[in-house]
Amino acid sequence: MTTKEIRKTHVANLIKIAKADRELTHEEILFVKTIAIKLDITSAEFNEITLNLEAVKTELPTTQEGKLRQLYDILTIMAIDADAHPEEEEMCKSIGKLIGFSDEQVMKAMKLTKENLDKVITPEQIEQIIA
Repeated sequence: MTTKEIRKTHVANLIKIAKADRELTHEEILFVKTIAIKLDITSAEFNEITLNLEAVKTELPTTQEGKLRQLYDILTIMAIDADAHPEEEEMCKSIGKLIGFSDEQVMKAMKLTKENLDKVITPEQIEQIIA
């Protein structure tokens, strides 16, 4: 991910997934904030994104590494509370396809994640399962 817009889109997508089940957990908030910090999103930008989710311009990663990282993060936020809600799953499917993965790839990655809610899944495991 190279541009600020791509990073903002990613944070907005994570927030949307976290809010999809209408229950924002402490773990979800911490995860999104940690990702935002790693992506050099300032506090002011984070607050702006949070308050105006729909206004964030959609910019998608162009590299395979960036796409994989976003897929990994959206699956992690879906599973972080050890419960993948249907609303979160639908958003992950939609965003995964938007990023550039096929339905089959997204479903395989979601299946791996859901079957291991009590375990840590790595980006490498996601990459292997969708190859």
